[in-house]
Amino acid sequence: MQTQGMQQSWADITAFYRQHRFDDEAFQSAFAGVAQVAALISDGPLGTMLFGWTSMHDLCIQQSDAHPQTAPYLRISPLRSGLVDFRYIDTPIAERQWQRLVAPGAACERLTAFLARLRWTA
Repeated sequence: MQTQGMQQSWADITAFYRQHRFDDEAFQSAFAGVAQVAALISDGPLGTMLFGWTSMHDLCIQQSDAHPQTAPYLRISPLRSGLVDFRYIDTPIAERQWQRLVAPGAACERLTAFLARLRWTA
């Protein structure tokens, strides 16, 4: 069951990404990159360490088991350009938020680097 803006199980999140297909090839590629990130978390030990939800097509991840958007979180968005946007929402001022654009095939690597940098996982 998909409930946007509310924490979801990783099984529900990965199911959400598996069930959607788009005619726009570039966006579908970016969406698949976000799906790979969700699967990486769901299928491994990260699934017990991170909390997530979807918002439209975005994957949102936070370290704490708090209500979504009440703590800093990472938003991973597929873009029409075919890239995947990583944005760490820790301030309401967009210019001060950490952001990276990556190719869909580099999305899992970018997540791993982000988690290591912020020490969200052991």
